[in-house]
Amino acid sequence: MTRINFFAPIVLALLATATAQSGQTPGGQGQGAGRALSPEMRARMAQMQPVMDLAQDLRLLPELEKNKATALTGAQAKQLLPIIATLQKARAVTAADARKYLAQIEDKLLNDRQLTALDSLHLQAEEAREARRTQGGQRQGAQGLPRLPGMPGAAFGGRQGAQGQGNQARPAGAFDPANFNPFKAGRDADALKAYVATLQKK
Repeated sequence: MTRINFFAPIVLALLATATAQSGQTPGGQGQGAGRALSPEMRARMAQMQPVMDLAQDLRLLPELEKNKATALTGAQAKQLLPIIATLQKARAVTAADARKYLAQIEDKLLNDRQLTALDSLHLQAEEAREARRTQGGQRQGAQGLPRLPGMPGAAFGGRQGAQGQGNQARPAGAFDPANFNPFKAGRDADALKAYVATLQKK
């Protein structure tokens, strides 16, 4: 399945914010290097990408239920529910975990028609993100960025906005991918619970 790197700009924004709050510039060469990616930032983005890919799949899978031709069958639901339950209970979701579950979902669980529909949804999500970016122009604040499930900051799922809501004891600069689970809490996690209820009825 063609993978749209939908979350890369968001991850970059998060890491840049975290670096700035820790008193460093992304490139380590002052404010002029703000758009440069340090090797550490590139490594962290690469580390998080499989988790972001899995989060995007699970965010879009409920859309398949709107069409009888692509809705999951009862047998598929029984395969997917244990995966979701494991993710919801995990303290953190590692890149290795994400790759394993992505393989199960995309290579073994979904059929060709469902994969094609999911790929189209990825493309639509990317187009919507580009449209928001274009309309927002230079306004790249929390209102102009797509939400990232479970990510600190109002633009990244709402768990730790600029007002200090949610996880107040953990500043953005302290973000640690090793403790990141976008499926455990937050608005998108609540949406996933609703999807679980739909699957349980099959």
